[in-house]
Amino acid sequence: MSRYRSAVVVEFGEPGDVLRVSERTRGTLERGQIRLGSEAVGLNFLDVMMCRGDYPGVPVPPFVPGVEVAGTVIEAAEGSVHAVGTRVLACPALPEGALGDEVVIASSLAVERPPTVDAVTAAALPVTYQTAWFALERARLEPGETVLVNAGAGGVGIATIQLARSRGLRVIATAGGPEKTAVCLAQGADLAIDYRDADVVDLVRAATGGAGVAAVIDPVGGPMTAVSLDCLAFEGRLVAVGTAGGSSQVDPASLMARNVDLVGLSWGSRYPWERPAEVSEVYAALFALVTAGSVRPLVDRVVGLDDAGAALDDLAARRTRGKTIVVLDRGGASVAAEGADHDR
Repeated sequence: MSRYRSAVVVEFGEPGDVLRVSERTRGTLERGQIRLGSEAVGLNFLDVMMCRGDYPGVPVPPFVPGVEVAGTVIEAAEGSVHAVGTRVLACPALPEGALGDEVVIASSLAVERPPTVDAVTAAALPVTYQTAWFALERARLEPGETVLVNAGAGGVGIATIQLARSRGLRVIATAGGPEKTAVCLAQGADLAIDYRDADVVDLVRAATGGAGVAAVIDPVGGPMTAVSLDCLAFEGRLVAVGTAGGSSQVDPASLMARNVDLVGLSWGSRYPWERPAEVSEVYAALFALVTAGSVRPLVDRVVGLDDAGAALDDLAARRTRGKTIVVLDRGGASVAAEGADHDR
């Protein structure tokens, strides 16, 4: 097959308006590159931001979004570290993202995935679980301490709740509405707060005996930044991992007065290149946790390539819980293992 399909951002705007599925011509691999037959691609809020032109360093259209893909190597150039037929998980580098039947990447950006981890589950791991892992690392939490997880029913939120529980942490989560707070509790949160109908700070203080939490993992930003800071204990840490709720301004004097830390984390922009060995070790740990049943990505829905734009619109409007995965038809082969936590 010399041609394949990809979802291309043709101009900046809302995903459903600017994402077009089109046929593309297969190019020639360069040294060290591999071509993947894509099986499953994870969608993220950063894909929404790229469609809108709001993501830092976003390419000029046309480009293909999608930064997490599970697939099989169908071609390998000289110097590549993965042979044809190897099942891998990878985060492609833009402007040639993952959202298509095939994707070409540097083989160094891919890790082999075990047969115990199906493609849909694997595609839900890179951005959300790697972000959650490193956020908890930078929060410097000890077993028994309490962490507040904002947007707990989202992809990063669910990943953080699961990983926090695996580390012996107490978890308080916030989410919008009773359905989403129920998701947080089902994923392991000790307390879930509906931020729409409750005073988050008062409830967090009450749940911690007035002390506040040791750390907050926040994918929201915007108005939740001030709320998060007010929830911190003395010398607590706010780890900002996203801005789904908009931007915010923090006066350094407010950090000084509270004696707290504000930490910024963008896993995808630096960690795969700055800490490749550590990232590979985290993947190995995540695969082991999936196999053991401690980590089970909650997949809100599975869609086809033609529905990716509409799915990203739903993600932007917060009509999803957990992850949305685009599944590519690879000759009818099954990509989902029996027992995976997928709500189709």
